[in-house]
Amino acid sequence: MQLNESLTKLETFRDDTELQFSVVYGPPKIKCRNPKEHILLILDSSFNPPHWGHYTLIERAIESYGQEPNVEVHVLLLLSVNNADKGEKPAAFDKRIDMMYLLSKTLKDEFQNLIPTVALCKSARFVDKSSDVRKNLFEIGKIVYLLGFDTITRVLDPKYYLPKTLKEAMGEFMLHTEFFCLTRGEEGKNDSQDIVNQGKYVEDISNGACEPTIPKEWGSKIKIEVNQNEYCSISSSSIRKDLMKRQYRTVENKLPYRILEYIRVNDEKAKSSIFI
Repeated sequence: MQLNESLTKLETFRDDTELQFSVVYGPPKIKCRNPKEHILLILDSSFNPPHWGHYTLIERAIESYGQEPNVEVHVLLLLSVNNADKGEKPAAFDKRIDMMYLLSKTLKDEFQNLIPTVALCKSARFVDKSSDVRKNLFEIGKIVYLLGFDTITRVLDPKYYLPKTLKEAMGEFMLHTEFFCLTRGEEGKNDSQDIVNQGKYVEDISNGACEPTIPKEWGSKIKIEVNQNEYCSISSSSIRKDLMKRQYRTVENKLPYRILEYIRVNDEKAKSSIFI
């Protein structure tokens, strides 16, 4: 894929009312050959912009799930173009696709046997996204969504599924899906107790303390690990604030060099920040 192809691929996808999912980079289908167990790690994010926090989440998940010799791990970077909470601004979707592609190249540098997939979807809910992924990319095997702790609490908040119960809405989905989370906050600072409480959230689910709202068997489907301190406080919104002022040096340690250079070049072309 060439970076200048992203806009064309995006427009084609949007214009086709029949399409709900489209691979823009990587293999059109992930072939799951026996006898290995195949696991698809999905980072579903706004990528606005992709940063070392995103990379670390993927890296930690690969290390966690890919230790066994009979396991083959795949990675999907997924962008929903119909996100109800976050619109297309401040960075246009084609620019984000370019940056997702550059993130995938950064992953490939470290994990040379990995061929990450970059894809678009039109669904907003995890249940529907998984259905699209199963239909179009990854028919069998385990799906693992990579999330921050705040996101997992929202995913399991029953108010988003009314009038259905959480179990009615997500029961089938949870049979073949897991969540991998990194904690928010830093160990050894004021956040230490909060990190302990985040781990207890999963323990409470497993012990049945959240029933009948959240079935206790779902606790085994959530893996939570303590985040690395140096990346705990990275946020896309704070990075954008600096980039809008073209303070590139301020964010040099927050996002991969390829992505920062891409932003610099496109800012120069536009004579303005791509995040305005």
